[in-house]
Amino acid sequence: MQDIVPIKLYEYMAMGKPVITTRLPGVMTEFGDDNGVIYVDTPEKVLNKAIVLVKNERAKEEGIKARRFVETYSWDSITDECERVLEDLIHSRG
Repeated sequence: MQDIVPIKLYEYMAMGKPVITTRLPGVMTEFGDDNGVIYVDTPEKVLNKAIVLVKNERAKEEGIKARRFVETYSWDSITDECERVLEDLIHSRG
């Protein structure tokens, strides 16, 4: 369960919303640091972190980072990359 990355995280980020989550290995591997995902140690700390983000006016800044990060994960970009890989395979075989 710790390696799962819920699709809703991508959806929130695509809307320009920062994500506050616990330090699940799958999420940390997928998003890393400074990409609009803010990590907390326990679920109980999520609300406090959200309040701090809003008070410090960092929510908008983190949301922009999140949006930038997931732009490379749009269906269009994924399809384009898949097509490129397939074309490379076709051309490499001759």
